[in-house]
Amino acid sequence: MKKSLLFALMLMGFTSVVAQVLLIRELLVTFHGNELSIGIILANWLILEAIGSGFLGKLSEKVSRAWQAFAGLQLAISILIPLVIYGTRLAKSFIGLTFGQAVDLGPIFYTSFLLLAPLALFDGALFTFGCKIYSSEVEKGAPAAGKVYGLEAIGAVTGGVMVTFLFIPYFNSLQVAFILAALNLLSAFLLLILFGRIPAILTRLKTIPPKDKNFLKGSICFLAVVVILLTSSLYVLFTPRADELEAHSLKRQWSGYELRFSQNSIYGNVAVIEREKQFTFFADGIPIMTTPVPDIAFVEELVHLPMLFHPSPQKILLISGGAGGVLNEILKHPIERVDYVELDPLLIEAVQRFPTPLTESELGNPKVRIEYIDGRKYVNTSTQRYDVVIVNLPPPSTLQLNRFYTKDFFSQAYKILNEDGILTICSPGSLTYLSEELISLNACILQTLNDTFAYVRPIPGEVNLFLASPSAQILDIDLSTLIKRFHERELKTKLFTDFYLEYKLRQDRFHWFTESVTKVQDIRLNSDLSPSGLFYELSLLNAEFSPNLKGIFSLMGKANIPILLVPIGILAIGFWLVRKRTPRLKKAAIPIAIITTGFAGMAFNMILIFAFQSFYGYVYHTIGLLTAAFMVGLALGSIGMSHLMNKIKKDLSSLVKLEALVLSFSLLVPVILLFLHSYLTQPLAFAPVQSVIYLLSFTSGVLVGLEFPLANKIYLKGKERVGEVAGTLYASDLFGSWVGALVVSILLVPVLGIVETCVLIACLKVASLILVVTSKL
Repeated sequence: MKKSLLFALMLMGFTSVVAQVLLIRELLVTFHGNELSIGIILANWLILEAIGSGFLGKLSEKVSRAWQAFAGLQLAISILIPLVIYGTRLAKSFIGLTFGQAVDLGPIFYTSFLLLAPLALFDGALFTFGCKIYSSEVEKGAPAAGKVYGLEAIGAVTGGVMVTFLFIPYFNSLQVAFILAALNLLSAFLLLILFGRIPAILTRLKTIPPKDKNFLKGSICFLAVVVILLTSSLYVLFTPRADELEAHSLKRQWSGYELRFSQNSIYGNVAVIEREKQFTFFADGIPIMTTPVPDIAFVEELVHLPMLFHPSPQKILLISGGAGGVLNEILKHPIERVDYVELDPLLIEAVQRFPTPLTESELGNPKVRIEYIDGRKYVNTSTQRYDVVIVNLPPPSTLQLNRFYTKDFFSQAYKILNEDGILTICSPGSLTYLSEELISLNACILQTLNDTFAYVRPIPGEVNLFLASPSAQILDIDLSTLIKRFHERELKTKLFTDFYLEYKLRQDRFHWFTESVTKVQDIRLNSDLSPSGLFYELSLLNAEFSPNLKGIFSLMGKANIPILLVPIGILAIGFWLVRKRTPRLKKAAIPIAIITTGFAGMAFNMILIFAFQSFYGYVYHTIGLLTAAFMVGLALGSIGMSHLMNKIKKDLSSLVKLEALVLSFSLLVPVILLFLHSYLTQPLAFAPVQSVIYLLSFTSGVLVGLEFPLANKIYLKGKERVGEVAGTLYASDLFGSWVGALVVSILLVPVLGIVETCVLIACLKVASLILVVTSKL
């Protein structure tokens, strides 16, 4: 019985983490790889778990057979996981969006909330019922909650490692969902058999009273359902049915298109659709390139304008989006070589699976050298010098994309340019009307470029081009020189002509654009640790697709630490005054401490995920490991405190010390991240920096894990209902984590940046610390 219970409790954490990672990966494709959606998805999961733990979990004290309810919840979860995975793939069609269409934060929030609701509610209730069973069968009192918390964390660690190294590389999402279903059904089967003592009852069937016979009938029916579902899950897993369901769900996901290819790599999802003999290649739902006929106007502008501004371009660096036209246009110039950097080899593999004469000639040209490496890493470590660097990426709508629009990237790109070299980047534009949001985004990019480069030349259009160079020639060159070079190089183009050049470089349009973007005030520079470019791009998308929220984004853009400290101070002082007059709130500081620690723990988790993405760009692969590192710390902290708890005499004093440690850690994290960021430019720095990020995630987990069991001990004094107390504090922990995930991802990191976010967390813990110290328990 005890072993089956331990298995069930560890499986609870295992299922939760694997399901979260799967759903985050699926929803990232739906929401165009926007990492801020990670925070929203986790926030929704956590608040729903809090509701499940706090409200559904209260039933644990009223249920006589908690083990039976636990098994019932596992049964429900085993059914829901495959259904929710399937549902994520239909989400876009339900909300009326097509692939390639941007998604703002509103639909991300309510869509993920509705999808996750039933699964997360039941998952949250499992914890409270688990505490009730553990307390009645293994160990009574406060340590029970800490032990269950620790066992759940051990399962979560195992899940994080397995989802990263086993499930994602070798199984599709629905196969993993059925593996989770089978494990939960197996656990439910064991609980029903062993805790229900069915074998023992069957041996004395003739002598048991009618009441027990009714219980036995119900248990056997319940058991039969579990066995049928377990058998069905195993059948799907070990036959082609899982692959058939995967193919069917992907077809529904891309309804309206002919899906020719879809596969996950460590960097994301690559998909290829065919429509009217045109292939469109998607990375995480974002269209990257089209073959065999590309967007001719854009491709010719992107390549020929910067190439003509340079007197003799020989060495070219192209970051992303080369196949399908861009490389072909570059090769029309008399160059020596072009280095083409593409982060995900799967994208090139997909292009080669659907060859066209254009892509075959591009990728097979001896002047083209393909590097499968992150563009930022290549720029940081390259010893080459280039005449032209072209960044062919979408706008900074994700942290992965924003990394190529920051002053950190511009500084490194500057170092690999020759004296007259040119860096080229793009941004959304308009030739008729520049909205406030469009102006802010372009002003951010222009001012960030100006912070690094002495000379920057915008070329306005429906897509704006920014040419940046150490040399003044990009400003001094006249139209006649460009036209002369165009003819001397004998460029054969379709839309790019003398007249087109004159049209693109009209001075009235140039002055209109520069005056519009330079008059705006209080624009924050874009950097890796303060991704303001991401915020301005999201504000633009929101204005286009959810104009009703424009005012909210405008207010968010004005946020700063002094403004955000006001509500924290008001709430802290208000609570202190109310507690002073209300004796029954004497212990209320304990749930508040747990809420703020839950907030801090999730905030650290999100900050480290975002920092990892800003540094490396492939958090899609490592999110399971980052979660596992946090959960390892959580498990060790929780189990360690559960063993030490009975030896601690001054409980409140120990809690105060833990609060002070969390406060100190909040101030230490930004210092370490700033150091790591500066160290990234070193050639051998990538692996050591990753190790430190994992260590920080582990440490934050330890701090959160240490506090939860001790808070349970303090709060349980004078109370007997372990399940109810554990559920209340677990719900408090999840509520704080929910606020942390939501506020940090939507507001704090995009607006304040990582450093100031950590300072705000420290201020929050100061308020919490004062309330605990003055509680007089």
